Amino acid sequence: MGPAVVASRKRGADAFLGAGDPFDLPRLMKRGRCSASAAAADLSFPLESDPVEALQLIFPGADPQILRDHLQASGNVLDAAIRAFKDYLADRSTESASALTYAPSDSGANDAVPSEVDLPLSTIPTNGSEWAELIVKEMSSASDLVDAKNRAFKILKILENSAARASPDEKHKVNKHNRLKEYQEMVEERSQFNQILENYQKQIKALEEKNYALSFHLQQVNQCSNTYGYRNPDVC
Repeated sequence: MGPAVVASRKRGADAFLGAGDPFDLPRLMKRGRCSASAAAADLSFPLESDPVEALQLIFPGADPQILRDHLQASGNVLDAAIRAFKDYLADRSTESASALTYAPSDSGANDAVPSEVDLPLSTIPTNGSEWAELIVKEMSSASDLVDAKNRAFKILKILENSAARASPDEKHKVNKHNRLKEYQEMVEERSQFNQILENYQKQIKALEEKNYALSFHLQQVNQCSNTYGYRNPDVC
């Protein structure tokens, strides 16, 4: 029985070995020794294909002409073109955020800032304090940072339109008001100058009177000293 068991085990081993390696080691070893170009053939797109098509796979929906321009500007280097197009998209996102206009919300909570069309001329701020009150009011009503930016852009737009809407008569009134204000300031300065000059004149007059009084007393003292100088020493 012992030889039969050994023979059966040998046949089982031969059958296992004869069935072939399920992992096909020689094939894997050959594949490991293959060149980088052959290994790159297993990628999602072959290197022999158009690089623009490769960029379209990475950036679906992008304009092929724009992708081709970035590829040519990058010296037909795919990695450089990818980085350049990412920078291009980042710049576009920044410009879109900067040019963001105010859009009313569904709830109506952020619709407090009216447009320049809906805002009556009588309610547009006319001085610095009114503009400051409007800015504080809108910033305190903002729900988040994006809403605050939208409100700030809208206020700036209203300010620009208000300045552009100023008529020549209003500009003339403003210039006239400024000239009148300057004239009043000049009158006040002249009045202050006259007051200072009058005070100096009073001080000069007082000094002259004191000088005259001192001169008169000095003259009297000199006369008395001369009188006593010619006095007879025998007279007591």
